[in-house]
Parts: sequence; C-alpha cells; structure tokens
Amino acid sequence: MVRLNKMMLMVAAAVSSVAGCMNSAAIPGNDADIAPLVSAKATVVAEQIGGAQGFGGMLMNGYRDHAPMNMGFQNADDLADPNAELTIRVQNGATQPATCHVSFVASFEGLDEQDIDVEVPANGEATVEITCAEIVGMGSLETLGAAACHLADGQALDNVMTVPGFLGLDYQCGQTHEFVLTPDVDDLDGDGDKEELIMLSQGMQMHMLNGGPMGHRHGDGSGMMGPHMGQ
Repeated sequence: MVRLNKMMLMVAAAVSSVAGCMNSAAIPGNDADIAPLVSAKATVVAEQIGGAQGFGGMLMNGYRDHAPMNMGFQNADDLADPNAELTIRVQNGATQPATCHVSFVASFEGLDEQDIDVEVPANGEATVEITCAEIVGMGSLETLGAAACHLADGQALDNVMTVPGFLGLDYQCGQTHEFVLTPDVDDLDGDGDKEELIMLSQGMQMHMLNGGPMGHRHGDGSGMMGPHMGQ
C-alpha cells in the first residue's frame, strides 16, 4: 500500500484555476452506436497499462493481463451521463506551485482526448469540475512519459505512475477522482530514488490494494482483473 507523505494530509484550502480545455465534435449517432467506439478507445488506453513499459509498471500487471479484454461500455447505460459532472482533485506535495495537465475522454463531447490545466499551489490542492468522462488521466491517456505536471521552475514530472482511471471501475459520475503529486517514498518506479516527486492517480493507488476497487467489475458486470499484487 502506498504511504503518502504526511504533508498531503495537511493541504491548504482548495484553489482552482482552469485553462486550455479543447472540445471536439460530438459523435454522430445514438448511444448504442457510440458505446462500442468508447469500448474500443478504453481498450487502447488499457493496453498501455502494466508491464515494464506501461503506466504503473509491473505493479499494474493486473491491468495488462485482464483489462484490455474486459473494458465494457457495451451499451448506453455504461456511458458517462452528459448531464453529470466529475470532480478532479489534484494534491501537490511539492514546495512550489505546479501546473498539472488533466486529460480525459467524454464521449458526449467526442472521442478525441481533451485536456485541461489545473494550477495547484505549493503544499496545497485544487479541484475542478469537468463533464463526466469515461476515461481520465494526466499528460496523455496513451503516451507513457508525457508530462503530468510542470513545476513553477519549469521541471516536468512524467505520468508514468499516473494510471488512467475508468468510469465504472475507478469512479462514478458525480464523484471525485484524485491525483497526488508526492515524494516517491516507496520507490514505486523502482529507480532507487525515494525523494523524487512522482504523480500518482487514485486508480494507481486503489489497484495496488487487495482486490482493487469496486470488486473489479466494469461495463457488463463481468469480473475484470482477477488476482494481482498482494494475492
């Protein structure tokens, strides 16, 4: 289990600043037509998770081995509610402000990846509400090593440990999904540096727990990822 730095428990009052949101054209057709397209997109993202060259590294082998074939989004009931919102909370354990780059796919607005910048104060947090989305990540949903955040001094922090989250697995519409910028005290990336800053997603943290979130169920309700770390 991840031991978050204690300063993350003493964050400042929430501050939110948003910029750079890119909208794409809505997908034509009805929800029955859209669901398989969203499922295909989610599968592509899931295939980037786990393994030596994937989001979350070897700790996320449960994703790598099981997720791509079980992503769900088979019908309209699996899709994000276009009238609902999703709250994104970003916590910053660095001693300087950070600009963090939230990426997401909300099928109501199209299948193209969208992005929004969130300004987060030093040792603080920020929240922003977006349209409820089927997939949420940092930097890029498909590009390992893309910048998840930039610190005020220009330093870029990658998204290697920022495992993308999925609707119905990691969160529901109307809930809050979190990202945490924190020292890598557990050396999750295995490079021996326990003082460097890394960006963790709530999905990464939950899927390192026994059984993972929501009983590993998604889409049509079939079991998703089976046993992984700790079992």
